[in-house]
Amino acid sequence: MRFRAAATAVMVLSAAGLAHAQATLQYRWKQGEALVYKTTMKTTSTMSGAPGADDVSFEQTMTQRIRLLAAAVAPDGSVTLHQTTEAVRIEMNGPAGKASYDSDEPKSAKPDEGAEALGRVFGGIVGTTISVTMAATGAVQRIDGTQKVLDKIMQDMPQDRANTPMAQGLKTVLSPEAIRASLEQSFPRMPPQPVKPGETWTSQIALGTDVIGRIAGTQTFTLKSADGPTASIAVALALKQESAPPIGPAGMTMKIGDGKGDGEIEFDAAGGRIRKSTMSTEISSTMTTTGRDGRPATMKNLAKTSMTMELVEK
Repeated sequence: MRFRAAATAVMVLSAAGLAHAQATLQYRWKQGEALVYKTTMKTTSTMSGAPGADDVSFEQTMTQRIRLLAAAVAPDGSVTLHQTTEAVRIEMNGPAGKASYDSDEPKSAKPDEGAEALGRVFGGIVGTTISVTMAATGAVQRIDGTQKVLDKIMQDMPQDRANTPMAQGLKTVLSPEAIRASLEQSFPRMPPQPVKPGETWTSQIALGTDVIGRIAGTQTFTLKSADGPTASIAVALALKQESAPPIGPAGMTMKIGDGKGDGEIEFDAAGGRIRKSTMSTEISSTMTTTGRDGRPATMKNLAKTSMTMELVEK
């Protein structure tokens, strides 16, 4: 009898400890509350194989300050967020030189063509707001207002540049599909049920468009620890090309290799919000075209990106 009582006590305590180790990871929003996040993304691209040219590198660092206002919260935890870009700073460095823009100090940039172009694009984004409806798990249900942002920028762009590659790229970046993909990476889906350390869950993301090619991404999350109010989540990302972009000038074709990434999320389980997240990714691509001498040319590009997002104000 004593043995059975002791065994029962051990089982009860073990069950209690197991239940305590589980964590419910859901986004929790309070109507009228605003959170401000600072994101920094640095991308380095190295291209090789261009006919008659050495290897070249391009660097871009973009820092944004984003305010998320919970405009409406439903009983099921879904929320309508008003996302406003408060500030943008971007620095670009390549073979053609450097260019930068800082919305907090717009007059500090050198008065050159590159800085003016950056100012027209990213200066136009500052102060704009889009509406995002998101479930408590982080699933994006609806996005509104992206066309207004694009129209605002295009109005400030000279007519002779409205159909340039830069303008077309801007339309791609500000498309609902691209915004959705960005949100799903910044605020990834959480599991619908409680999890305990060591358990995993996955989420699918879609990147790109028919114009630039489509990439399928699989995010695998692992709960590393759930001690106290903060949960530590490891993230692994796998990228694979689903469809190639259309054939370009001179018969140019592009093939994107399998990409990979890893990162970590510090999630406030009690408050239902991300405190900090990091992600590093690497993806390669191969472009085949016909050179000026009529012979085929193959160029390779390796892009490495590091991203940090941190809650700076609430």
